[in-house]
Amino acid sequence: MLTPGELHVWRIDLDTTPAALFPPPEPAESERAARFVTPDLSHRYLRSHAALRAILHRELGHAPRIADADGGKPYLPDTPRWQFNLSHSRGTALVAVSLDVAVGVDVEWIRPHRDPEAIAERFFPPSEAAAFLALPDADRDRAFFRAWTRLEAMWKALGVGLHGAGRELEGPWTVEELDLGEALAAAVAAPAEGLRVVMHAFNPQPAT
Repeated sequence: MLTPGELHVWRIDLDTTPAALFPPPEPAESERAARFVTPDLSHRYLRSHAALRAILHRELGHAPRIADADGGKPYLPDTPRWQFNLSHSRGTALVAVSLDVAVGVDVEWIRPHRDPEAIAERFFPPSEAAAFLALPDADRDRAFFRAWTRLEAMWKALGVGLHGAGRELEGPWTVEELDLGEALAAAVAAPAEGLRVVMHAFNPQPAT
């Protein structure tokens, strides 16, 4: 059970988890999924959002009611102490849940990038950009995505997205990289110090 001072992060395998473990889609989810250009994207979108609802159901002890704030960030209007965030990349999704503190999570498949230096100079805070540009070329693919997921998790926790890019993110933070294997970079972040990150594998009981 989640307690204050913890961040729970759930890993979901979108392609191999049995279908029976996912609740059926909400109408709005089905409508949006129908607009994706490939079946794989639609399938993974539906599964990631179904997993989010199943995880929140488990954490809250009841079915969640999810709404969108004016800025588009989803929240729980009936239980505002509970915060959450979702990220997915190819066949892997992460859901982060917290109490009384905003939370952001990000996951990316590590791959060659056409121009990571230009992205770093444009979007990274000056200190992160300088550290990245000082690395040997051979180390930059992994380092780029490690830095990007840390920053993206912080931007998502603040609810600013790329509008927060390019500036130093000051104040107390918990930012932890997540070990998901060689092919993935991932991180979770919350604007508070000393939070304990607890990892879970998605294997919920069907909601009742």
